[in-house]
Amino acid sequence: MLPIKILAIGAGGLQRALTHQFVHILNQRNQYNGGIFVGQPRGTEKADAFTQQNGVYHVVTFDLNGIHNIEQIFSVVGATTLATEAGREQFYEQTKYPLDLVLIGVTEAGIAKGELAMDVLDETLYRYYSKHSADADLCVINTDNLRNNGDVIRDILINEYPKRNDNYTEWLETKVGFLNEMGDRLVPQVYAIPDEIKEAAQAQIDSSDELITYAEEMPATPLILEDIENRLRVPFGKLEDYGVVVKQESIEPYHDWKLLLVNSVHVPGITHKGELSGIEYVNEAASHSLFAPHLERLMKGYAKIVEADIPIAGKSAEAYSLEFVDRIRRVKDDNARINIIETVKLRERAADIVRSPNYQSSTELFKNDFAYSFATVLRFLTPHKISGDDGYKGITDTGTEYEIRDPDRTIQNVLKGAFGADKTDVKNRLDTIFSNITLWSPQNPTSDNALSQNQDFSKRVAEYYHLLVSGKTCLEVLESIV
Repeated sequence: MLPIKILAIGAGGLQRALTHQFVHILNQRNQYNGGIFVGQPRGTEKADAFTQQNGVYHVVTFDLNGIHNIEQIFSVVGATTLATEAGREQFYEQTKYPLDLVLIGVTEAGIAKGELAMDVLDETLYRYYSKHSADADLCVINTDNLRNNGDVIRDILINEYPKRNDNYTEWLETKVGFLNEMGDRLVPQVYAIPDEIKEAAQAQIDSSDELITYAEEMPATPLILEDIENRLRVPFGKLEDYGVVVKQESIEPYHDWKLLLVNSVHVPGITHKGELSGIEYVNEAASHSLFAPHLERLMKGYAKIVEADIPIAGKSAEAYSLEFVDRIRRVKDDNARINIIETVKLRERAADIVRSPNYQSSTELFKNDFAYSFATVLRFLTPHKISGDDGYKGITDTGTEYEIRDPDRTIQNVLKGAFGADKTDVKNRLDTIFSNITLWSPQNPTSDNALSQNQDFSKRVAEYYHLLVSGKTCLEVLESIV
């Protein structure tokens, strides 16, 4: 059995179809010799399945035309739940081994002091330090796409968690590499996969697999790692034929492109419009007769601003973004899965466009497309009903209730009661939201970072939002833009 060299906090599909698969490939090529021990933050079903299947699972590469490949993955050598004290102790026990890497793969909501995954990471690193000499080093990679995600993890651990002792703090600062990372691969939830794809996959897999992971083909650049101090011992850089890049310089421009040109295709690009319009799947919304040309116009406008603000030599922002539009049209995935944590997503994927010095030179049509897109997310976040038992509920244009799952209730609380509000009321509500600096620049909030500084944007969003809470549907409002 492979020796345990990697601990993974998180058992989700992106981990299984990205880092875990790449570790498997390196092992198969005899370029690495290390296994992964997985901790499932909530629940036990994935940890139990890993245990029952001896860590083996399958990655099924597919699109709407069918299955392209099925690969059996052997990189996981153990797993436990992190939801119980006994499970956490079993996870911490693995720190007795010499480790190369700790992976943390949870959504943006889990990257904060007091969240389970961060608490486990904090204790894991301290246990590792306690069991090994102060000269021992390792790396931490956060595989969720927050900007400067490695720096974010490090700063939370060092500045927000209780200080254990000076020597440990020095070890965190000098011996642990918190690598900034950019990962990219579409991995839909199993329930969104077409039945014919699932049936064809099961027919080709001769054993029971509760962890089958369905993913698109590897994109051109699925993983970029920033390893400035050359600490990484898992040789991901050897996977150049898969498009993996390990750089000894800042990857911030690449991460900005990923957030602004790829992630924004989903939010604020298409998923909220689709769900509000009663369209369940992302690919159907992105191919819709009205939404499709709008989405392409929106992303071309994004690309012009991003390429002017953050040029990357030899790369086309428009081609990069439209490639992702094409990718989401070929893989069935549900809008509801993506519509969560909207406050962070708008901050990471839209606020820079609002504040860009190149915004004003954009076309009138792009400014309208962009403001409409932002307004649809705010419309999605507008509570239709609030109750202690059911939480915050929204309502679609077709009359279906949905749960508003963004844990930050700031925007939702400002917008409650907005249905039927007059233009002055709407303007005042949005002024409150756009002038709230901490919503849009929580790290270094200054008045210049408030979205309200861009009065053209604020005015346009207020106009579209007013229509959306006054009885007009997303599609009806879009028709007025076209």
